[in-house]
Amino acid sequence: MPSKKKKYNARFPPARIKKIMQTDEEIGKVAAAVPVIISRALELFLESLLKKACQVTQSRNAKTMTTSHLKQCIELEQQFDFLKDLVASVPDMQGDGEDNHMDGDKGPRRYIGGKGQGLEGWGWQGGEQEERSEDTDTDGEEETPQPPPQASHPPAPFQSAPWPLR
Repeated sequence: MPSKKKKYNARFPPARIKKIMQTDEEIGKVAAAVPVIISRALELFLESLLKKACQVTQSRNAKTMTTSHLKQCIELEQQFDFLKDLVASVPDMQGDGEDNHMDGDKGPRRYIGGKGQGLEGWGWQGGEQEERSEDTDTDGEEETPQPPPQASHPPAPFQSAPWPLR
């Protein structure tokens, strides 16, 4: 005999959502449909944020969405005000055309970063290396080399599928 439990189609794992919800001591039992509905709300929120960020990226004639584009989107749109503290440490955008990462042949791109390093630690970096001179300062000591600037990884194509909640 088939199970009478209803299966929900969710893009974000309802079990993980339920686990996050239950970290709050005030939340007791959670109906099975609640994490699924929150999953759908999260999907719609991300779709809205990414569409607005895409508009910012395109308005800057950039081919790669960066954390700076997300920051500008969050600062411009009142509905994203609650995220301002999250992006406060993200650098502001440079002048027009400077964030177009597809200009010229920069060689292969490589992934840099890892878990636990925040937004700054994740990203893609062009393969072209800057030439560094062995300059010394007035004391005869070598300057400390600075890490190259990092750009965020290119966005994956985003498509929203119809959502049956039955």
